[in-house]
Amino acid sequence: MIKEPDTLMLIGFMGAGKTTVGKEIARQHHSKFVDIDSEIERAAGKSIAEIFEERGEAGFRELETKVLNNVQTFDGVVATGGGVVERPENLEILRHSPATIIYLHGNLESTIGRLILEGQRPLLQEKSTAEFFALWQERDPKYEEVANFTVETVGKTPARIAAEIIALFSANEDELALLQLRSQIDAFDRQIFKIISERFQIVEAVARYKEKFGIPTIQQDRMLKLRKELKSDFSTSVDITDDMIDGIMTILMQAAIDKENRQLNR
Repeated sequence: MIKEPDTLMLIGFMGAGKTTVGKEIARQHHSKFVDIDSEIERAAGKSIAEIFEERGEAGFRELETKVLNNVQTFDGVVATGGGVVERPENLEILRHSPATIIYLHGNLESTIGRLILEGQRPLLQEKSTAEFFALWQERDPKYEEVANFTVETVGKTPARIAAEIIALFSANEDELALLQLRSQIDAFDRQIFKIISERFQIVEAVARYKEKFGIPTIQQDRMLKLRKELKSDFSTSVDITDDMIDGIMTILMQAAIDKENRQLNR
């Protein structure tokens, strides 16, 4: 069984949910929690935005390094800032830290959505979409390098992510890789159902269009053509078979027809 760490440190891109998940781990595990950004604000007596405005990113990173060094042996859960991997000094601290480091890995779409909900942050205000994407690509391998474990977050609630992380430390060593692979599968499954949900939103729009112009709900030729195209696209796949495509498309098409009929009261 993996030894439960005295210090659990969460890393990941801005908007990954490090603070929210960290608090949830502390709640479920009855442990203490500290947020590095809050500690920086406390030490400086100013908000993060004010520090960036007065000292720039370089000044902020200097403060971050001092705080990061101090919380390595914190008895509980530590949430770091998204840019903690920017400074070589910080990477060196993380590489040799006695803390167990967890990388909360999401995707750019979910991250931007969370940031919009939370309100803009200094770096998000300063950078274009292209620069933001480049920053994402630059930081990702750094998080991977220093992390002891990576946990997928897409489509999962903070409570679910926290429970997965806690479960890591009640597992045997030979189960750890399996737990992380299952975490990835769970994230993909949630993405699949999110896409299906979005598909139904388009179905609604299609139903309104068909009603307006008197178009029949079932268009057999289009459905057959799509199946044929999908089978051609995945003809070299050993996993995506013709039977699988037929089965999934039958479910999706029937669900769409049922929804259109309900919407149009047919």
